[in-house]
Amino acid sequence: MMKHYIFTILLFILAIEVSAQTEFSFGGARSGGMANAGITLTDTWAILNNPAAMSGIERPVASVFYENRWLLKETGYGALAFTSPLLGGNIGVGFTNFGYSLFQSNKFSLGFSQQLFKSFSMGVVLDYFSVRQSGNYGNLNAINFEVGLLSRPTENFAIGVHVFNPLNFSYFEDSDLKMPIAFKLGFSYLFSKSLLIAVETAKAINGYVPILRTGIEYSVNNQFSFRTGVAVAPVEYTFGIGYNTGDICFDLAYAYHEVLGSTPKISISYAF
Repeated sequence: MMKHYIFTILLFILAIEVSAQTEFSFGGARSGGMANAGITLTDTWAILNNPAAMSGIERPVASVFYENRWLLKETGYGALAFTSPLLGGNIGVGFTNFGYSLFQSNKFSLGFSQQLFKSFSMGVVLDYFSVRQSGNYGNLNAINFEVGLLSRPTENFAIGVHVFNPLNFSYFEDSDLKMPIAFKLGFSYLFSKSLLIAVETAKAINGYVPILRTGIEYSVNNQFSFRTGVAVAPVEYTFGIGYNTGDICFDLAYAYHEVLGSTPKISISYAF
């Protein structure tokens, strides 16, 4: 039993660290195959990656995502997302789950994005966080929000900004336990109809090392996609493939962490 409690504490520390580096809230095996450089990608996972990017979605889309982090059943991570045009903008709903029976961290998200100008969009997300721990460790709950910006100065070039917890909120049960204030900044360039390159960096102001991610996507006939990427601090290599019929999108990805090992990922999306 003591082994489970120690593992639970380690999971809680890991979840806080991951959240602080903005890795914990993301979705989709498409960006997963590109080292999670997804801040400028317009798909249903924008509700988790950058809400401003939802503004480019023209049809209702529902998606499911799962990754078996480091091939441990205790560190499984799953997500659901739904995005739809609404009132001249786009609404998105997201849910994420991390952990196992003795420790679980959940996030419920509701967001809205709007294209404010021809080449500029903004999105806002309201989040509810729930951390459930076994034994006498107690549970944690919090409400927070995120803001995202997306600019397309040219047809092929996009710049994205994402800020989590801009007002430095804490958990309800412990006002001294602050949630991280985290920033993401990235850009992507479409060199042709087939080749997309994305670069992204992330940093939390509480002293965590900045993350740098670079991803490449090569598409064939707008159906088959091949992806790869690398993240540093820590180093992680990623690979992925995708198949898009127009209504159904199926993506697979694989990541190798220099310390923790392998993580397979899968996501499926359906456009109504």
